[in-house]
Order: sequence, then C-alpha cells, then structure tokens
Amino acid sequence: MSFSDSMYYLIAFLSILNFARIFAMLLGSDIYDIRRIHREYQERKRRNRLGVTVIIPAYNEESGVIRTIESVLQNTYKKIQVIVVNDGSTDRTLTILRAFQRKNKGKFTIVTQKNVGKAAAINRAVRYWSTEQLVMVVDADSLLHSRAIENMVRHFRNPNIIAAAANVKIIPSRTLLGVAQQFEYLISYRMKRSLSVLGAEYIVGGVGSTFRRSVIMECGLYDTDTMTEDIDLTVKLIRKYGNRQGRISYAANVIAYTEHVMTFSSLIKQRYRWKYGRLQTFSKNRSLFFSREKRFTKLLTWYQFPYAVFSELTLLFEPLLVGFIIAIVIIFGDVGSLLWVYGIVTSFVFLMLLGEETETRSMKLVLAASLPVVYVLMYVLTAVEFVALIRSIRNITHLHDADGPGSWQHVERVGGSLVLPLK
Repeated sequence: MSFSDSMYYLIAFLSILNFARIFAMLLGSDIYDIRRIHREYQERKRRNRLGVTVIIPAYNEESGVIRTIESVLQNTYKKIQVIVVNDGSTDRTLTILRAFQRKNKGKFTIVTQKNVGKAAAINRAVRYWSTEQLVMVVDADSLLHSRAIENMVRHFRNPNIIAAAANVKIIPSRTLLGVAQQFEYLISYRMKRSLSVLGAEYIVGGVGSTFRRSVIMECGLYDTDTMTEDIDLTVKLIRKYGNRQGRISYAANVIAYTEHVMTFSSLIKQRYRWKYGRLQTFSKNRSLFFSREKRFTKLLTWYQFPYAVFSELTLLFEPLLVGFIIAIVIIFGDVGSLLWVYGIVTSFVFLMLLGEETETRSMKLVLAASLPVVYVLMYVLTAVEFVALIRSIRNITHLHDADGPGSWQHVERVGGSLVLPLK
C-alpha cells in the first residue's frame, strides 16, 4: 500500500469516526433539551431554598472586577453570600474594591490576603468564610446573566447532583479571532449537553462552576499542584464519589459571559495551560482509565477519558493531513471534495447555531453572517491548539511539578463597561 493510499484511508477513518461522534452528540443534545423542558415544567411551582456562596477570586483585576460584582448583585436570586478574595493584588484592585464596598454596604465581603494562587484563595474562602450550601466560583473578568444563580439552584434540587458547569459564552466581538472563539464556545458547550446525558462529563470549569459545599469539603477542596484547578477538582470528585450516584451535570440555562482572548500569543498561552493542566490531572488519576468499578460509567472511563488523549494524538498529525489534502487538491484538481467537506462543516455549525435557544435572535443573525468563513476560523484555532500541544509535550517531564503558590494565568482583557443581554 502506497503512502498516499495510507493517508487516504487514515483520513477516511478519522472522518467517519468524527462524524459518528458528532451525530451522537447532536442526538444527546436534543435528549438533554427534552429532559430539561420536562424538568422545568414539573418544578415550576417549587420554591428555591438553597443558599449560594459566590466566590470571586481576584488578582490584579482592576479593569473588570467591579462589573463582575455588579452582575452577581443584579441577579434575581437573593439568597446569596458574595465573597471577593483579593489575592495579594499589586495594582489598584483592592482600592477599587473598598471604594465600591462603601457604596454597597453589607452586600459583599472582601477577603484580603497575601498572594497564594487562585486555588488556594478559593479554598480559604470556602473553608473560613462560606456559609451557604452551594459554592459558585466566578472569575473576576467575567459576568453572570441576571437569572444565572436562580437557574443553577434549580439544578441542585436533584440531590444526586454534586457539581454543575455553567454555559459560558464569549462576549460579542468584531474581530476574527473573537468570532472564532464565539463559535468554538458555542459548539463545545452545545456538546456538553450530550456528555451530561451520557454520564461522561468531567469538566466543571470556567465561570459559574458550582458545587455542594459539603462535598468539596469532604474531598479536601481544590488541589494546588495542577495548572487547571477546576478540571482537577471535578475529576477528584469523580474519583471519590463516582459519577453514577454523585452526578456531574451541565446547566445549559445558566448563562455566563467572558471576554475572548485578544492575541494569538495569549490564546496559545491559555490553551497550553488548559492542555498541560488536563495532562497533569489525567496523570494523577490514570487509574480511572478503563476502570471496571461499577460506580463509574463506562462511557466516561472507557470512552471519554481515552478519547480525550486520542484526540490530542491525532492533533499531532493535523499538519500532515492538511498538507496532504492541499496536495490532492492541487495535483488532481479535486476541488469538489474540499467543497463537500466545507459544506458539511458549515451545515453542522449552522444546525448547532439554529438549535441554541440560549442565543438571542439578533446574535444568531450576526453569527450566521459569519458562517461562510467559519471553516477557516476553525483551522486557525486548530493551529493554536497544535502549538499549545507541542509546548505541553516539551514540558511533559515536569508534569508532576507543582505550579507553585502565587501563580495566576492572565491574558489581556478589554475591561470597562459592556452591553450584554443580562436581563
């Protein structure tokens, strides 16, 4: 078999595998929506009684921390305790916080400490300051929809749910890099519906991640030896409680917003942290791979965990595959096949956008106008992911080295006031 034949069969195999996965995810997303509608109908008359401690860890967040607090305080759900942890900021964060607190007496607490890092800062707030049954973590450069907390509490009416992820959206952008991240978040968070239905969710990260306080206290709170404390905590919970009885859920109607990363270099830095942190977590919890314990779903331990590693390995061959496809198009003039793939990908993203009920009609129209270039935008992000993966592999010998106290991973943000559909 020639090299070109081998490449052809490899591309065909990966394509079939990916499309089968996408079909399963789309089906799972629809099942999730049906169940959510039924659950909301059944529970519409029940009152929420759970209290929520909202923790906002902040390190040098003078440009955006006030708007974050405002978005929390403007939520419709009022049984909340708001704690802002100033983790040894060296800019004007503390000054701004104290000035805002004087205008909003009794509405939130400021905890000031020396710089110990994000995970340790959250741990201290949970252990010594939080008083409510649920703990929600909100990054200091992000925003909550006005009904986010209320909707999150409804998910925890199910006593089996121990942790839930929010639906994080990119704040609308006019730059190509920003639009690319908007589509990326739209697709990835749409997929999380399926993972929740199938019992294969293992990432409760980002803005609005929520946990039962008793559960994270029992498991020892966040570890501080990985670069992604949120993924690490989620897998830690799964390892302790399993994911059949103690369910990890996704709350699609809990909307949160975050700014897009502004430059390629910062985006690579962010994705490196995500990839390397996940590798650290997988290494710590490698016993979960192909586990036969009944408290874990097979879809998680026999499919989702291995597939996450497999997808990273296939990413290594991405430049070769792209180069092969370009060569075929040039040598044989087979533009039709490329257009066919372009059409399938674009149609898939369009269906995702059409079925996303959490997007406003105007935003759907804006994103729909960008669909012709979405195929190219996805490859731009793939290039970023590839560079981040190479950096992760280069540092794999230091996988078990703790990142150290005081470590915060910042990327450039616009800050300032923003107009969003928060009502």
